[in-house]
Amino acid sequence: MMKRSTFGIAMRMLFTKKQRLILTCIGIAVSFGLIIVVSTLYVSMDRSVQKTINKEFGIFDLMVGYSPFNDKDSKKLLTKEEISKIRNIDGVIDSGVAIVSPDLVTNRNDYAVREKDGINYFGVEPNELVRNYFGFTTTLQPDEMVITEDVARRWGVKQGDTKEFSINNDIVLRKVVGEIIPEYTSGSAVIMNIDAIRQEYSLGEVANAIYLDVADGISDKTVEETIRSEIDENIDIALRSQDNVVIKQRTMLRFIAIGLGSILVLVSILFLSSSFKLMLLGRVRELSTFRMIGASKRVIYKMVMMEAAVLNLMGVVLGVGVGILFCNISTKFIDSMMGIAVINVEIDWRAVVAITVLGWLLLTLSVMRIAVTTAAAAPLVAVRSSEQERLNRSVAWVAGSLVVIGFVILCLAWFDVISSSTRLLFTLMGGLLAAGGCILSTGYMIPIISYISGWFIRNFAIAEAYYAMKQFVALRRQNSFIVMLLASIVTALIAIPTFIDNLNHANTEQVMRKHITQIVIEKKLDVMSSKVLDQVRRVKGVGQALPMGTFHAVLLADFDYTRADPKWLKHNRYHPEYFKGSPYYDTYEYEWLGVAPTDLKLMKQMGLLKLDTNELLSGIVIQSKYASHMGIALGDTMSVQRTSLGERLEQYELPVRGVTELSFTTQEKLSLVDINNPKVSWIGNENNVRSSAILPKTIYVQVSEGADIATVRIALQKLLEDDPLIKVTDLDSELLRVAEESREQYTILWAVMAVFVVVGIVGVMNTLGATFHAHRREYAILRAIRLTTAKLRLVMIVQGLLYAITAILIGIIASGWIIVGLFSGNDELNGWTISWLTIALPIIIVGAISILISLLYSKQLSQKSITEELTVE
Repeated sequence: MMKRSTFGIAMRMLFTKKQRLILTCIGIAVSFGLIIVVSTLYVSMDRSVQKTINKEFGIFDLMVGYSPFNDKDSKKLLTKEEISKIRNIDGVIDSGVAIVSPDLVTNRNDYAVREKDGINYFGVEPNELVRNYFGFTTTLQPDEMVITEDVARRWGVKQGDTKEFSINNDIVLRKVVGEIIPEYTSGSAVIMNIDAIRQEYSLGEVANAIYLDVADGISDKTVEETIRSEIDENIDIALRSQDNVVIKQRTMLRFIAIGLGSILVLVSILFLSSSFKLMLLGRVRELSTFRMIGASKRVIYKMVMMEAAVLNLMGVVLGVGVGILFCNISTKFIDSMMGIAVINVEIDWRAVVAITVLGWLLLTLSVMRIAVTTAAAAPLVAVRSSEQERLNRSVAWVAGSLVVIGFVILCLAWFDVISSSTRLLFTLMGGLLAAGGCILSTGYMIPIISYISGWFIRNFAIAEAYYAMKQFVALRRQNSFIVMLLASIVTALIAIPTFIDNLNHANTEQVMRKHITQIVIEKKLDVMSSKVLDQVRRVKGVGQALPMGTFHAVLLADFDYTRADPKWLKHNRYHPEYFKGSPYYDTYEYEWLGVAPTDLKLMKQMGLLKLDTNELLSGIVIQSKYASHMGIALGDTMSVQRTSLGERLEQYELPVRGVTELSFTTQEKLSLVDINNPKVSWIGNENNVRSSAILPKTIYVQVSEGADIATVRIALQKLLEDDPLIKVTDLDSELLRVAEESREQYTILWAVMAVFVVVGIVGVMNTLGATFHAHRREYAILRAIRLTTAKLRLVMIVQGLLYAITAILIGIIASGWIIVGLFSGNDELNGWTISWLTIALPIIIVGAISILISLLYSKQLSQKSITEELTVE
């Protein structure tokens, strides 16, 4: 009976004050609905990112084996037992094996033949994983091969033809062309069945490369550690997650979600904290009355916990409905407003159930401390309790520590202590920590900001602002929750759009930098035939066509690095990733220079190279920043060394004939040489042989005067349509493409922002309204002793303004930390700007919310009877 009666009393107390109950339930529901929306849309974004990465890099997670190009590993092969052990490691769900460069893993290798041939040979297991990676669809029988288009042109074969060839002038192979693929990551390639290669070379069931796909939730680093401990600690393992391009893709697409998610989680916590604070406001006296009439501490504790359990259950269930509703609204918003059909936004019901159960449990447990404190308080002390509580000093220490730690992390990044590959993650973390510290320190910033702003309001606008300011500061512990909510909205509305705007601006600048002429022709992964240039020049409307070869990594020889900037050398003192697995991996990045062959004379005639000298043909043209960092001046001599297959060959002396900026690139280490210079005719040519015929990677086309750019572009596209790797673009079409890609890429983020703003407004209205409602007695007393109805409205409006002003200032400071952390860690977003509209919009939104809610409640309270308000509980 006692248990039932206690529960009955608790429920009667809970449902007696319906307005406070409704406001608290709304606060809890909004918080959990926000968490469900963010988790659902974040999962959707994660799927989109993963799909993009899979499309570019294949679906496997690890590549394990021994590099045939590394002298110490060239003869190493994985045995049948080792392959089986690797494939059966816990977490591996799919795998495929290959023999890369079979001639190099035997004693039949002939470097001279390989250098002349220039083709990459593979023996692969033709399962789905391997086919997706290499980009072919045929089942690849033992008598078949898959070749790239370049090999097909060189051999003069088509699909279905039979071709005899030898990898190293030793074993003659006879294969049927099963498929011709348009692209491959390693250039010219011949791909054969691994069983046929094993038989031809008498290798047995071995391989030197295994591609592994790891199950979701399993760390690829864990699999790597298992392989090294059980197979070979020195085995080569490439993690796709560690690839620089993949890291960049994931970082650029996810870091904004991390930042936004951090702010949203903070907002959710503030929603919950303020809701419980308002729920318990005034309950201390009621519970103390029960103590006076004989209720034990245990009974009081049970009553508080019962109320909390029921209230939390109502709020969490309502929050699930709110979350599902906002998920559907955001999907329809993307579809109707953006014109993009979202097919991968799915509600994970397991996650929803987990959030619901865990959330209810955590919320209920969080009330235990309050319940214990309330039950233990002496009745008379509880009755005399005041809402003017002092701030918790631990919060100050936490806030200050976050700001200091964030600042230290940013300083480490600014002084290049953190490597460039992970700098963005660290600077973003530093910015978020400092921003969080600023928001958490709201309670200590309220007096300073309110006194300054209150003085101006009181002296230049409303004298009664004194009452609003006094109450705002006196109840700053409770008011800090509302200010932090508003400040979080300001932070998100400034930081997120600023990033997206600057990223779009950077992408636009990159397109404009690339299009130094009206039309640009570029081939992906490979170079074009020299005949393409002649065909392009014969197209009607083409005025000039400048060919430019691939930038080739050239080793600097006998260079005096004491002339160079030591800070720049330190910044570039890392091993080049593009030489991983080769003897060149022991060198440093600053020892290499990117050089591309082109027609410097024609480039100057087209106005693309602004140099006064006419002695361009015999030397090299470098960029101004590179010359400054390396201590090189015009007229100096640079010695470059030819390399091939791990060997260092001849050296050539090149005078510096030009020091200028190359507008089509931001990489300072890229330079140009003339194709007619006999010393460097081997750079960028097929098979690394000497030739004066350039094989262009890019062709810059100037349109004849009076010709229509779009018409010429379409004619060139039709001319080159047989090669899917060749892309013809003009500036206008590329800008439209970039805008469309950006719209698709960040649509989900904008949807999250829209949901965040709506939910934030609802939460602020709930919390601010509940605060005004909880202090109805104070407003009634002010009306009774002095204030008229009109002046009471002014006082409440001023109080709303103080909320807005404080939140705006803190939000601007917090967003500044995030923006600094974001842009200081990203070299691609130099010269970032902030739009005045981006700053003005959250100011208008927050100010309007605060004033409108204050005006609404001031009108409601001013119409109530003073005597009724004085007796309200």
